[in-house]
Amino acid sequence: MQAAPLRVIDESAIPFMSFLSKADFDQRYPGALIETSSELDSGWYVIYEHESLNYYFGPILLESIGQDYLEQLTETVEAAVAERPSIQDYRLELSYGPSESRNAESAEDNSTPDAATRPTPAPSPPEPQPSFWGFIKRLFGFG
Repeated sequence: MQAAPLRVIDESAIPFMSFLSKADFDQRYPGALIETSSELDSGWYVIYEHESLNYYFGPILLESIGQDYLEQLTETVEAAVAERPSIQDYRLELSYGPSESRNAESAEDNSTPDAATRPTPAPSPPEPQPSFWGFIKRLFGFG
């Protein structure tokens, strides 16, 4: 059985999930379909997966903005679950993409026998981006 493709949707669509029907949402925000998470552009993604739905909202430049969108989508999902308790086993998270498996696969494809025996170091997390609020705090001498 083949897994459903991932639908990459702009994060600005998240607020509309709370009041549009699934059909209306899918029509308004068709997104781009990809087969695996290794095809994602680099950035933060708010991920909602349930049964055959694989919505990846992003890429989002800043983790803090992703957290805000995640909180908003969590409220929407929790309200939907309260109305329909049959909604279970969903995945909702903020994650940086593309997944590490893409890097590992390309390293295996281009490796020599010696390189295959050496462990690959874990990639470092992205450097935190300066925030607008941090700038304001520094401007007024609070940080």
